Amino acid sequence: MTVRLPKGEQDHINDAEDVARIMQKVLMRQNKHHRAKEYFWTIGIGTTNNIEYIELVSIGTKNRNILAPVDVFSLAVSKKCTKIIFCHNHPSGKVEPSKADKQFAEDMRDAGTILGIKLLDHIIISESQHAVV
Repeated sequence: MTVRLPKGEQDHINDAEDVARIMQKVLMRQNKHHRAKEYFWTIGIGTTNNIEYIELVSIGTKNRNILAPVDVFSLAVSKKCTKIIFCHNHPSGKVEPSKADKQFAEDMRDAGTILGIKLLDHIIISESQHAVV
């Protein structure tokens, strides 16, 4: 499902901080009950560092999402985006990447290389914090 940019946000980004701020606003649109689940988004980035799209790829459980490369790269391929950013939330509020988060980012970076899509960042957010994997 494609997600709209939050009101007042521009589509041009400079760094992971911009994306984290935007995605925290996207997360906060959900009611508190829904924020207790792990959301995973992909953000397609154009050649001029504009956000081409934000896609909600998956809503998981309290601490888990199961995703394959086809899930996270399909919209980027169809829109011919050559850069992508991943973002997911940790409902626990702790944004430190787990071993599984690090392995997932590494595996997806390899898959993106095959497709010619560069994974720029994998950002973990909570309601008030963020970290880059």
